[in-house]
Amino acid sequence: MPAREAHRERARKAEHEIAGHGAAVPRGLDVAPGRAPPYGRFGWMFPRLEACDVSEEAVDALVKRMRRPPAGEEENFAVPAGFTYLGQFIDHDITFDPVSSLDQDIDPHAVVNFRTPRFDLDSVYGSGPKVQPYLYDWSESEQPGTRLLVGRGAAKGVDDLPRNHHGRALIGDPRNDEHVIVAQLHLLFIKFHNAVVDRLSSKVEDPFREAQQIVRWHYQWIVVREFLPKVVGQSMAQDVLPRRRGRAGPAVRLEYFKWETEPFIPVEFSGAAYRFGHSMVRDSYGLKRLPRSGSGKPAKPIFPDLAGHTWLPRELVIDWERFFLLGDDVRGLQRSFRIDPSIAQPLFDLPDHEGQLPRRNLQRGNRLGLPSGQAVAHAMERPKLSPEDLRLDGLEPGVRDKLIEATPLWYYLLCEAAKAGGRDAPPEPGAHLGPVGGRIVAEVLVGLLAGDPNSYLSEEPSWKPKLGTRGDFTMADLINFVRSSEA
Repeated sequence: MPAREAHRERARKAEHEIAGHGAAVPRGLDVAPGRAPPYGRFGWMFPRLEACDVSEEAVDALVKRMRRPPAGEEENFAVPAGFTYLGQFIDHDITFDPVSSLDQDIDPHAVVNFRTPRFDLDSVYGSGPKVQPYLYDWSESEQPGTRLLVGRGAAKGVDDLPRNHHGRALIGDPRNDEHVIVAQLHLLFIKFHNAVVDRLSSKVEDPFREAQQIVRWHYQWIVVREFLPKVVGQSMAQDVLPRRRGRAGPAVRLEYFKWETEPFIPVEFSGAAYRFGHSMVRDSYGLKRLPRSGSGKPAKPIFPDLAGHTWLPRELVIDWERFFLLGDDVRGLQRSFRIDPSIAQPLFDLPDHEGQLPRRNLQRGNRLGLPSGQAVAHAMERPKLSPEDLRLDGLEPGVRDKLIEATPLWYYLLCEAAKAGGRDAPPEPGAHLGPVGGRIVAEVLVGLLAGDPNSYLSEEPSWKPKLGTRGDFTMADLINFVRSSEA
């Protein structure tokens, strides 16, 4: 039996064991292989490719190889460190699968996406003030429930996410409280919404809906016009979403991401290509702006020092110029690490006994039945990586030979990003994703925007941001807009 069919059969058996008590067909089993899944679910970008069956021995070998040595910190000067966590924030906005287990094979058609596959900030807004009122501020007499709720930290005068008495965040997606960087990025978007509300005219009939659309459209612009070019390269981003003048707006060019009625999340994206951000994580981060003389306070390790799920102390409040370029002074700006198959030490010892992140990624790819990197490259008519590109020297010959023939997609795409030169390849090793990984990420992010009937690209394709400068809007603009509202 071919590998992909065998994987689906194991997934069906596991699903029947779970759902066998009822008479209804388990979710996803009514979807024929190769068909686009229903709205809100995961599916395949390349449904006809065979699964890459990787042995535990091969997983062990790759995990050992991926540990970044302490002296191997190579910065990516093209991407400030904040975009690592903006990428995580974006991921939490479009995908959430809290039920899949690493202990059994997974049929992607049966996996429910608990996030809308849209850039609608439902991780921030939840289901709105009427359905999730605890996310909103009801203390104002004129327009109660219009502003999002800002919490107060344990220290006086420290803004924080709203929290219960256990210190757990009251937000639309609990993953945005995993560590203090993404938590404060979430807080930044809460404040952005509130700042937009403050700028609205008193004559606006529904200030919440008006502010929500303004915030969403400016956020969507950041995703495809600032974040995307940084992680896939300007050439790839413009190939998928070209800039065009006139009322027609940009044309969208999708070669591989197709759907029948509503967009979905391809598992090649969620289980491999979009996990490139894990290689960008630094071991530690400086949080405070640097003084004019001296080096400032020591950097904090990402784990355990910056772990979340509790009140924000004053010493961990972020000065955003350490993460995004806000002006001309780059002294304190931290860069992400290069996109390559090297992972920072703290991600090999995750908090709460979650183990090694590289191992979890590779195992999840196995459970999902993801195709090999070579198979996807062939389907895209791109040259396959050489054994040297895959960095497999020194492995046991039997394991090495199998990995050269069929490499896990996540690892393969990290190796592709580390190779400079050639069509769509980064100008410098690890500057951005390569032609295969970059194409997957670009098509999914742009495709989700194009497939959302409420996005700026669907409703008003020629729309330009109103809150930035010269028709553009960046994370620096967002941060400065929030700061000006608090001045």
